[in-house]
Amino acid sequence: MAEIIDDIKEYSNVTRKYLDVKLEVIKAKVKIAASEVISTMVVAIIVAVLLGGGLLILSFGLAESLGNRLGDRALGFYLVGAGYLVVCGIMFLIGKTFLKRNIQNEIIRKLEEKHE
Repeated sequence: MAEIIDDIKEYSNVTRKYLDVKLEVIKAKVKIAASEVISTMVVAIIVAVLLGGGLLILSFGLAESLGNRLGDRALGFYLVGAGYLVVCGIMFLIGKTFLKRNIQNEIIRKLEEKHE
């Protein structure tokens, strides 16, 4: 009877150690996935800021050029601003379905990737 109790204790200890190791592996995978998602988001933010800065400078140039051609500097800025409003309206309409879904899917894919 003592042998059975010892076997059960040993099995219990081995199972506990296995579960501890399995938990550590899961924690490590979550940390890796989270770091990948965060690093991807940081890179995307940096690219967006740089792209936004370049777009801003190009927009001023386009507005100046349009204003010079039309003979009224302000009109060039109004036209560029109106163009951005149209683009923003389109992005708002498709952003809720297309962009949001793609971003969510990308985050989920990164989180579900298996790291071995």
